[in-house]
Amino acid sequence: MKAIIVRPPATGVQISDVNVSNSGKIKIRTLESGICGTDREIVNGQMSTASTQEGKDYLILGHEAIGLVEQGGYGFKEGDLVMPVNRRGCGKCLNCILGRPDYCETGEFVEAGISGLDGFMREYWYDEPVYLVKVPKSIRDIAILAQPLADIEKSMEEILKVQSRLNWSCSDGTLNCRNALVVGTGPIGILFSLILKTYGLETWITNIRDPLPSEEEIFANVGINYYNSSSGYDKLREQLKFDLIINATGASAETNSSLLTLLKRNGVLGLFGFPISGSFSVDKSATVDMIMGNKVIVGLVNGQKPHFQLAMIHLASWKTLWPNATSKLITKSIKLEDEKEVIQALRKKVEGEIKIKLIWE
Repeated sequence: MKAIIVRPPATGVQISDVNVSNSGKIKIRTLESGICGTDREIVNGQMSTASTQEGKDYLILGHEAIGLVEQGGYGFKEGDLVMPVNRRGCGKCLNCILGRPDYCETGEFVEAGISGLDGFMREYWYDEPVYLVKVPKSIRDIAILAQPLADIEKSMEEILKVQSRLNWSCSDGTLNCRNALVVGTGPIGILFSLILKTYGLETWITNIRDPLPSEEEIFANVGINYYNSSSGYDKLREQLKFDLIINATGASAETNSSLLTLLKRNGVLGLFGFPISGSFSVDKSATVDMIMGNKVIVGLVNGQKPHFQLAMIHLASWKTLWPNATSKLITKSIKLEDEKEVIQALRKKVEGEIKIKLIWE
C-alpha cells in the first residue's frame, strides 16, 4: 500500500509502497490526514525524539487521521468514521495501565507517526478498539481538528485541576471575570483561544504582527481580543494582567520571562509550545513574586481518549456558535495524487495556514 514515510533523524519525506503487518482487530481505510508542525519538524530533521518502530528503518508519518471502518466488531461497525489516539502507553506504570499515558511515569510510551510506532499517513491500518474514537458525521468537514484539540482539552482539564487549589470561579459561578492570554496565532493558539472562550474566560491572543485577514475574521466572530506584541508587552501590561497565560509559540524560551510579569496573583503560566532557542531563568525578584503570589508554571502535553471525545463535542458546538469562524479553520485540502504539492506542504507551512488536510480517496 502507499504510505508517506520518513527516516529520522535524516531530513526528507517520500510517498512509497510499503508492506505492513496487520496487527489490530479493526481494519480502517484512511480517508484523510492532517498536517501539523510536528510532521514538518520530523520531515526537516528538527525533532530529536522522532524514531522508527523497532526493527524498521523508516517511519510512516502522521498522527492526525480520520478513517472508515471496513472490518468492524468490538463496538464498531462497518462504515463508522473513526479517529485514532496517537499516544500509546508503556504498559508498565500505573497511569499507562489505567489509560492515561499522557502522564506516563517511565517515558517509554510510543506515539504513532512520531516515535516508536508507525503513523497513519497510509491507505489503511489495523488498530485496537481501545485506541479508536467515533467521529460524528455532522462534523466530518472539521473533525481532523479533534486530534490537536484533544491536547488542548487535556490542558484545560489540568489547568482547572491546578486552580481547584483556590476559589477560581467568579461570584456568579462562571469564569467570566477571569482574563486569559494566548501567545501565538498558529493552529494551537487559535484552538486554545476558542476553548477559553467556550469556558467563558475573557480572552486575548497575541502575535508579533497585525492579524491576517482570516485570523481577524475568526477573532471578530468569536469575540477574541487581539494584541500586536512586536514592541513588547508594556502597553498590554498597562491595561490589565492575566489569570491564565498560554505560551503556544515556538519562540525563544526567553519569552516566558516576559510573560511571568503579566500574571496576576494566583495565576498560571501554561507552556505548550517547544522553544526553538534561548534560555528561561527566574531571577531572585521573580522567584519571590512567584512564591508570594502563589503563581504556577505548568507543562501541557497530550490528550487521551476522553479528551478526543470532548473535542468532538466542542467542534460540533462551535459549528453552531461560530459558523463563520469554524468555516475558516480548514485552510486547504490536498489530494494524495498531487505528490509535488503534498511533499511541499509537508516541508513548509504557508502564511495564513491553520490546518491542511491530505485526502486519500
